[in-house]
Amino acid sequence: MGNLMGSLRYKEPSTVEECDSTWETDSDPEELQPVDDNNMTAEDRLANSSRCGDEENLTSHQFTDARESATKLKRSYYAAKDLYKYRHSYPNYKKPRQPSEFRNLRFYLNKIPLVPDGIFVEEILNKWKGDYEKLEHNHTYIQWLFPLREQGLNFHAQELAQDEIKEFQNTREAKRRFLLAYTVMLDFFGIKLLDKNGNVARAANWQDRFQHLNE
Repeated sequence: MGNLMGSLRYKEPSTVEECDSTWETDSDPEELQPVDDNNMTAEDRLANSSRCGDEENLTSHQFTDARESATKLKRSYYAAKDLYKYRHSYPNYKKPRQPSEFRNLRFYLNKIPLVPDGIFVEEILNKWKGDYEKLEHNHTYIQWLFPLREQGLNFHAQELAQDEIKEFQNTREAKRRFLLAYTVMLDFFGIKLLDKNGNVARAANWQDRFQHLNE
């Protein structure tokens, strides 16, 4: 019979609106309206002629602005489409796992260390915060702290499954550690968490750390 779930078609969104995104709607830049020469007086023609050079420069700037705007809109569409895929479970189907196979959850419960370094989450939360050199140069921990639903660069890290997400949301200990992990990374970028609603602000060391966020 094959993989029935894998045969389901994924409808690719073609606009920001179809991505059910909260981003601004993309729209075409306004076109310049042509001038009707038939109704112009001689004085109007003379004034219009004297402004010709300025209008050429203005048109050039408008064209550049429109092109840059279109580029920005295209970028926002692609980002919105990626988020749409995350919200709607990805088109690719993966075989469900048993709770004992939820390696991301077990890592956050401090039952297994991250691979390949053998470091437990409690060590990262208690000893790594503020150790910017270690956070910068170690590249194996990030997919364990913030797992994705697709394979990343650390092939020892397990993709996050839908059932695992639900179990994670119902596990207070895991959520508590995840919030602490979030504050560790915010601090790395010079940001601090203000409240449980997710509001953030610049930390005292933001000028030294923001370059890492920009880069």
